Amino acid sequence: MGLLDGTRAIVTGAARGIGEATARRFCEEGARVVLVDRADDGVRAAAEMLGAAGFEAHARAADVTEEASIARAVDDAADLLGGLDVAIANAGILSLRPLADLTLAEFEQTLRVNVLGAFLTFKHAVPHLRAGGGGTLLATASQAGLRGYPELSAYCASKFALVGLVESLARELAGDGIRVCAVAPGIVETAMHRELAAERARLWGVDEDTARARIRGTVPFGRAASPVEVADAFVFLASSRASYVSGVTLVVDAAELSG
Repeated sequence: MGLLDGTRAIVTGAARGIGEATARRFCEEGARVVLVDRADDGVRAAAEMLGAAGFEAHARAADVTEEASIARAVDDAADLLGGLDVAIANAGILSLRPLADLTLAEFEQTLRVNVLGAFLTFKHAVPHLRAGGGGTLLATASQAGLRGYPELSAYCASKFALVGLVESLARELAGDGIRVCAVAPGIVETAMHRELAAERARLWGVDEDTARARIRGTVPFGRAASPVEVADAFVFLASSRASYVSGVTLVVDAAELSG
């Protein structure tokens, strides 16, 4: 439909899952995209697949928790694309541990990737958006950023913080013509969800198929979302159809949160 024709975007955590699907949907809607991920081979493969399909997609390897690394990737993206209109802070990790087993290092790393990584991505993208007269900052939050879940204290803390960051920046940057929003997925069929199911199976003392079925049973639709269904929410928020939408966290969970 060309909802994003001419849009210049950077997406972190783009080697797989929601990030890769979002980069692909942006390209399909006419955007030019730089994919960023710590996994060098994975992100280059994802960009090459998009390039082979006729889209403009570039890859940059970067660690979102290291300021010099992500700053360089953002600046490179702006140079490659001639500026930036959209920055999507999608990179994230999941930690599933009972409090007694959760180490300080694991708690800190979850916060560093999920919160610090988004902060640094946004911080270094904003000057480029300002230079272009405005733009959009988007983040991958989570249903777990809106209510707490057992054994997910580190992950929930990080995603609650991310929602707060989005709401604060939406008000701070409005005068610059910059909208700031988040997408909060529920269960999504990704490698991260498979890792979650495997760890839940261990904690519950059941096999992985049973754990996955129990998790799916909490969703009224009876299934996980596809990464593309979440990516479409990012397409909407980045498009002119969301021109008066800022400071919101769009829940994509098939009514699980409210159920």
